[in-house]
Amino acid sequence: MLSQLAWKQSVRILWGGRFLSSAGLTGISPFIPYYMEHLNAGATEEVLMWTGLSVSAPALSYALLTPFWGKIGDRWSRKWMVVRALVGLALSMFLMGIAQTPFQFFLFRLCQGAFGGISDASSAFVGTHAPEQKQGSALGQLERASAAGLLVGPLLGSICVNTWGSRPLLFITASLTLSFAVLASLVLTGATTHRTRTAKNKNQVSPVEQHQPSVAMLNNHEKNRDKSGIMHAFVSLITHPIARRLVIAGIIFKLVDFATFTMFTPFIREIVPSSGAAALTVGVLLAMSSVGEMVGASWWGKRNDRYAPERNLRLAGLLCGLCLLAHTLPLGVAWLLVVRFLQGFFYSALLQTVMLNVLKSSTDQNRGVRIGATNSMLMAGQIAGPSIGVLIGGIWGIPAVFLVMGTVMLIASLAVRRPAIHKRKAPIQLPLQ
Repeated sequence: MLSQLAWKQSVRILWGGRFLSSAGLTGISPFIPYYMEHLNAGATEEVLMWTGLSVSAPALSYALLTPFWGKIGDRWSRKWMVVRALVGLALSMFLMGIAQTPFQFFLFRLCQGAFGGISDASSAFVGTHAPEQKQGSALGQLERASAAGLLVGPLLGSICVNTWGSRPLLFITASLTLSFAVLASLVLTGATTHRTRTAKNKNQVSPVEQHQPSVAMLNNHEKNRDKSGIMHAFVSLITHPIARRLVIAGIIFKLVDFATFTMFTPFIREIVPSSGAAALTVGVLLAMSSVGEMVGASWWGKRNDRYAPERNLRLAGLLCGLCLLAHTLPLGVAWLLVVRFLQGFFYSALLQTVMLNVLKSSTDQNRGVRIGATNSMLMAGQIAGPSIGVLIGGIWGIPAVFLVMGTVMLIASLAVRRPAIHKRKAPIQLPLQ
């Protein structure tokens, strides 16, 4: 456990890392089509194909490798996993900046997802070093940093691209992230590794026990090694009654978010016929969601420290589902401004609450790999969401996407409840004859 001063200093570093990561990723993503044109991707169809592949590439490689990085963090160091994630993001951004073909850019986007992952690393650091009664508040602050980056990133990215072009944006982001990685390596504390703790524990036993370990010691070592494995992490999340409900709900929430996000611009274009006004309206409404997340993230984090996480998840999920249904009311853009703010406020509680439950149900030996396994499963919703949104919109119309997804979120939220605890009845003792 870190001292209070060291912990506050660590939180500032983690906050900055999450902000830079979020701002950098959202700052470049909207301009990938322009970058593909700069790389001479070809006709419009080829530009769209490479854009789609490049946008989805990080999520795929991230989902595959994040449990592995979590396992390494469990065996090595939470601190150096944070530094590794920042360095990985910086190098990926630099390589994207020097890419000469669309295929090279796609490969470097895969590297971004494979070697980045500041969200996992920072969450594991919180779970290990934050005071137990402050873990929810700490995760809320990190969620707020991501929301701030999501709000500021596209604005700063558009200014940079308009002034200097796409390549300088990548180089600037890489330089800032690498500088912050160096700062994290110097300032972050709590670098004690699991192996170091094991060695310390070994020094506390007698010399005879060191040279002649008992069968029980060997069995315990094998058991702990198995429990820190990647497959065991997935199994433990699926078999744990509360974690299973929250992770499944998190997958559904991710699916709903990306399904509605994909169809949000076409939805606004049906309300605002002018293309110029529609683009401005989309930007303002998306920004309003980010503002709601910034306001709500810390509030929900503190609430998670006081009340049961599944209770907060159910409440926030129900209110977020109602906000999605409210999109379909014909009350104009002013109404949507209020709805988007509230949706962002309520949505900011969902994923951080899922992660808090995983943190609290883990140990120092398997916390990182279980966080990685959780985020790997959450990626399923992110990958499937856009396709499902397009499918529903094509069959029943764009407003139906918000009706269906809002209903799905309501059902998923109602399904999140603490399983009943059945007390064992005492055996009936018959009187002796």
